[in-house]
Amino acid sequence: MKEKKICPRCGLKYSYIERRRIGDQVYLYAVHYFKERGKRRVHKCYLGPESEYIYVSRLHEFTLRGPLDKKRVLKYLSSLLDILVLRKDELNQKTKSEIIEKLLRTIESLGG
Repeated sequence: MKEKKICPRCGLKYSYIERRRIGDQVYLYAVHYFKERGKRRVHKCYLGPESEYIYVSRLHEFTLRGPLDKKRVLKYLSSLLDILVLRKDELNQKTKSEIIEKLLRTIESLGG
């Protein structure tokens, strides 16, 4: 069965993903075709970098990934858990309790 191509930016169907190389980075665009007054028009939605956000990631303690990275949620979770362990002594007890509660609810909802 053919996979539906829904744009993560606008929610409309797209025809294909365009890749544009600028320097060392590849940027992604969802290409939409539509008819307007009998003419075929093209609209492109910017989706971000193919691999990682270089400049934005400098402001965070982990690397933000591009929208097509199928494992990005797992990578984010792993990075955030590593940060929690490294910075556990900087957290107050209330924050630690809230984190533990959220983790336990998540484990339970995942069937663990």
